[in-house]
Order: sequence, then structure tokens, then C-alpha cells
Amino acid sequence: MKYTFMTIYLNLRTSQGVETVDQFTRGEDAPQTPKEFRKYVNSMIKEYHLTGQNVYKSTRCTKEWKNQG
Repeated sequence: MKYTFMTIYLNLRTSQGVETVDQFTRGEDAPQTPKEFRKYVNSMIKEYHLTGQNVYKSTRCTKEWKNQG
């Protein structure tokens, strides 16, 4: 089965604007089905929410995040 790479970014909206805090890429480390990948990303979002960070999923990162690497 062929797995395609898909990146999801977790963004956080603050009073100073939007900040990307994390990224997850399906198929990069271990092959995952789309369902397994969604489940993993959603569990990570719950972890961020537990710490008080109201992150949301996005297919786009901030310019600052893109220029880091």
C-alpha cells in the first residue's frame, strides 16, 4: 500500500497573531492510514488543550515556521 505524505500544522491564535506550535506528517516516520493519522493528531490537540493552549488544525503554517528550517 502506498502512503502519501500529508502535513498538518497546529496553530495557536494569540493577541499578537497566529503562531504555529507543532507539525505532524503522515508517512514520514511510520506508515499510518489516514484514520490512524487523524486519530493521532486529534489526541495531540487534546493534549495541547489540557495545557490551556487552544490550538487548531491547519494545512498551512505561519511564515515564521516555514523560515525556521
